[in-house]
Amino acid sequence: MVWNHEVLWGMVSSFLWGLVLVLILLVFVTRSFLWGILSFLPLLFTIALIYGVVGLIGKDFDMPVAVLSTLSLGMAIDFAIHFVGRFQQRYKEDPRKPGGDGWASNSPSHLKEALIWTVARPGKGIFLNAILFALGFAVMVFAALTPYITVGVFMAAIMVLSSVMSVIYLPALIQLWHRKLIK
Repeated sequence: MVWNHEVLWGMVSSFLWGLVLVLILLVFVTRSFLWGILSFLPLLFTIALIYGVVGLIGKDFDMPVAVLSTLSLGMAIDFAIHFVGRFQQRYKEDPRKPGGDGWASNSPSHLKEALIWTVARPGKGIFLNAILFALGFAVMVFAALTPYITVGVFMAAIMVLSSVMSVIYLPALIQLWHRKLIK
């Protein structure tokens, strides 16, 4: 029993350090503290919601749930990185010239066009990717062992929720903070 407790708290500690490391890496990848934070928020809210539900339904924080927390970091953050990168790329294009470089006009219509394009094109791929991952993990609900079922259900939920957060929540945040994000 003590061993199980130590392993679980070791995983919680690793997960928290993983969150910090992911945030630092996002700041470097996006080359901006604000873009890094913005990219991190969908992951943070996904994890908070999933583990809030775990607590709400009274599920124990056992080994499969602990492993999922760390696994979800690496898988779910990919959606936000892809969305932000493609949005920035699209926004930098001059709306008058295909393939133009440099930040384009900061007009609301250009921002809206870039967000709509990012949701429609890369967003569709993000969502389809999440659905395929979720279906792959969902087959585990037919397993005979409860830990496998737990992993399947929670990983499917994490993938779908993180993609929805990236495709719906991120554009809302970009719209809200665009004056500070895009200078």
